[in-house]
Amino acid sequence: MKKLFRTVPALILATALLGACTAPDGGAASAQPPAQPAANGGTADASPAPADPGEVFNLTFAHVVSASHPMGIASTRFAELLEERTGGRIVVTVFPDSQLGNDQEVLEQMMLDVIHFNAPLHSVLTSIIPEFEMFDLPYLFYSMDDAYRVLHGALGDRFKEFLAESNLVSLGYWTGGFKQLTNNVRPIHSVEDLDGLQMRVSQSPMLISQFRAINAGAISIPFVELYTALQTGIADGQENPLSNIVTRRFYEVQNYITISNHGFFVYPFFMPAATYDRLPEDLRRIIHEVAQEVAEFQWELTAATDDEYLEYLYNAGVNINYFTEEAMRGFRAATQVTYDEFAESPNGAELLEILGRYTY
Repeated sequence: MKKLFRTVPALILATALLGACTAPDGGAASAQPPAQPAANGGTADASPAPADPGEVFNLTFAHVVSASHPMGIASTRFAELLEERTGGRIVVTVFPDSQLGNDQEVLEQMMLDVIHFNAPLHSVLTSIIPEFEMFDLPYLFYSMDDAYRVLHGALGDRFKEFLAESNLVSLGYWTGGFKQLTNNVRPIHSVEDLDGLQMRVSQSPMLISQFRAINAGAISIPFVELYTALQTGIADGQENPLSNIVTRRFYEVQNYITISNHGFFVYPFFMPAATYDRLPEDLRRIIHEVAQEVAEFQWELTAATDDEYLEYLYNAGVNINYFTEEAMRGFRAATQVTYDEFAESPNGAELLEILGRYTY
């Protein structure tokens, strides 16, 4: 991954920071939500539809982050490349910034074959595939390279099977990078400093258990409502990658950031099997080819921009602290209960065993 896109971070950062300093423009704001097609009950293994070179498939890609976020940039790139490579036979309209609903609402529409592409945070999928809670375990990965290798190996393949069982066709994995802690009460130097804070977490029972284990209240608030919740004091703090902290301007209402790297954002990229089944084989093949290309771009982009986001936050006057190795070990030890709980869950022991085959 490291050899690619060495010259793009400054340009991408400028785009991201423009989005951070102004109200999001919403991209295709004038587009209307698609009408619901008739369900066909298809599966990813169904025979492809016969090719009609004159037929145009108008599809939608909805997500909840800013268009200037690395995931937002990648979704636009995916749409553009797919239209180009298919000669206009597939046209994808991208709806950023929760235009078609919050995470759960977008997922529900995908299950109904109304929305056709999404790469949500892994925690969103725990409502239908509980195994995705694995990626909420603290310090599961220690570097981007480790995470990329594991997700593009046997563990990632196993999760593709889980997606297929829910009639979703995997197109790979994107990432938001490592999570950091922010709050508006005090600097966080160790797990003990989280005691008593009300921390917003995404909709994952595993994360609620994690923060309760360290005596920090965990409350689930939709991502689109998070800025207001922090601004009004409903939550003292939250956890997110630097990309979200900057592009959603959370730093405006949070005085302290700790570079903790305690968790990792996985964005499973997929489409409904019912949509996939309607497409001829040549278009299916192009979708997979473009998805793989854009996934590599998205990982590189996420890794490349973190340093620039951090510099931006320093310049914005935010108080920034770092977990030492000792602090990381303390956080991991204090949250061991989450590993124990996951090991007892369905397929949990199997997934931890697969992860254990990797050494890093």
